[in-house]
Amino acid sequence: MKTIITLLFLAFSTGFLQAQSLSKDGKKYAKEAREYYSTGAYAKALELYLLAEKTDKENNGLLYSIAICYVNTFQADKALPYLNKVRNTNINDPMINYYYGVAYQYNQQYDDAVTHYNLFLQNVKDQDQKRKVKHYITQCTYGKELMAKPVKLTVENLGKGINTQYAEYTPAISADEQTIFFTSRRANSTGGEKDPQDNQFYEDIYTSTKHDGKWNTAVHLPGNINSSSHDACVGLSSDGQLMFIYKTENGGDVYTSELKGDLWSTPIPFQSINSEYFEPCAAISADGKTIIVVSDRPGGIGGTDLYISRKKADGSFSQTKNLGSKINTEYNELSPFIHSDGKTLSFSSEGHKGMGGFDIFSVGVDLETAEIKAEPKNEGYPINTAGDEIYFVWSADNRRAYFSSSRDGGMGDKDLYVLELPEAEAKLVVFTGTVTDCENKLPIEASINMVDNATQQKLETHKSNSLTGKYVVVLPAGKNYGISIEAPDYAFYSKNIDIPDLKNFKEISDAVCLQNVKVGTKIVLRNVFFDVDKATLTKESEVELNKLVEVLQQNPTVNMEISGHTDSDGEAQHNHDLSQARAQSVYDYLVVKGIAKERMSVKGYGELKPVANNDSEENKQLNRRTEIEFLK
Repeated sequence: MKTIITLLFLAFSTGFLQAQSLSKDGKKYAKEAREYYSTGAYAKALELYLLAEKTDKENNGLLYSIAICYVNTFQADKALPYLNKVRNTNINDPMINYYYGVAYQYNQQYDDAVTHYNLFLQNVKDQDQKRKVKHYITQCTYGKELMAKPVKLTVENLGKGINTQYAEYTPAISADEQTIFFTSRRANSTGGEKDPQDNQFYEDIYTSTKHDGKWNTAVHLPGNINSSSHDACVGLSSDGQLMFIYKTENGGDVYTSELKGDLWSTPIPFQSINSEYFEPCAAISADGKTIIVVSDRPGGIGGTDLYISRKKADGSFSQTKNLGSKINTEYNELSPFIHSDGKTLSFSSEGHKGMGGFDIFSVGVDLETAEIKAEPKNEGYPINTAGDEIYFVWSADNRRAYFSSSRDGGMGDKDLYVLELPEAEAKLVVFTGTVTDCENKLPIEASINMVDNATQQKLETHKSNSLTGKYVVVLPAGKNYGISIEAPDYAFYSKNIDIPDLKNFKEISDAVCLQNVKVGTKIVLRNVFFDVDKATLTKESEVELNKLVEVLQQNPTVNMEISGHTDSDGEAQHNHDLSQARAQSVYDYLVVKGIAKERMSVKGYGELKPVANNDSEENKQLNRRTEIEFLK
């Protein structure tokens, strides 16, 4: 993806190769290589030049041609040894100092890179070339600064269950970090054919799950996903149920696929964010209300830009809006990632102050207004290097990032790695668990509905997986959440999660079972609240009580008892009277909403029916409750 100055390679390499004689086989390979290069198939040209080298290891023109091919295939670190072999020979190419500069920069030998870039600038007249090379010199200067102050972290290869001798990249991680999806160009790809442009197998999507902290051997993504052409995973929703896929059918668009049980649906174009131009990737916020897409459509600031789209009331997405010059530059921006906190955007850029190629940057953002809060911050070395850092995906707790790299010690072309910081802040809760039928214990596909209790605003709805019942919900701190888990023919289950403030990431797990609506079924109204030591319902209770109204309207033959319960603090008679009054307040609210009086009875039990020992504040909170029991 690097910007490559227009090369005069074909004309020069032809002359160089004629300057020295080649063997018969060498001539054959070199001729074929030049033909491939003329069509832009640099990887195939390189393959043939390397075959020619085996028969003619001292041919300077051939060695120089290999070096230029390495630069063209984003392997400039491998170009340097070949450039050094032809140093002080009869190679007289005005581009040679440029190639040296790129090769030294890619190897993070910044002083040598600057020296050669400056030599190149002495003879170049084209203003665009000058501007780009000066940008590279700035990168070299900043690269030295970052390397002098490295970020404290550890980096670990994800291992042979994930990585192969082929390229692995674009990781996507579920919020609970138990599932990974990624793209690979393996020999067992669907169709088994190679792309003639880069001589690699077409992209397919693979997946793996964790077992005892280790990644299982990756397999092809199940479902009708992978095709004989390019299929790349370029984004994932926080609950792991929606995937963004890059496909080339329409010149390069983002598609979506939903997880149905253990199979992914046939990808469909994401019409709201695609255009007739190039859209290589997209990201979705944890609440599902914001999409950030990459595009080179007209009207941008330069190259590929980041655009934002918000979900409208009818569920569709708005027209995309360019995120502006604080994010986008005259160069390329790629691989957006919206952190689970909903306040931080990470992305890759060639144009911001970096070390070379694409670097990873982070910045605060208001997703509702698209306001960028500050200047993007470079994530530092060794997260960033002089090579391309694209598709960093941070864990929900901001402690780990999954990424692809071709660094030393890998297993092949590119490998997937995870880096871990010593400490990190993440002001959010990840709410996970399973939903099952209380009687038969079978998984249920249920809706997990969230409400901001303070504003009574309905937030995003998630679904549990129909095959496993598993759900994952990300909840940023700063709100009191009412959560209702519902499925047809079942009584709803409610939960209150109050996160007024939080410094570090927290995970809450809750295995939920739903009961059929029948005699004996009980519902604990966990989002019904009263003023302290009073029976006055707070406004935050209305959402849950209205949900109960819906259940009673949908089941008109059901009668029920409304019961109040307290903990054991205080006098028993006071607790009984308070529980009776609170149950009566719920009864009165339902009557106002149109529920017939004869369908309901009221009973205060005080402290007589605890569901937990009154030995901690948490258990006492469980005992202070309003409960519904269906009687007939």
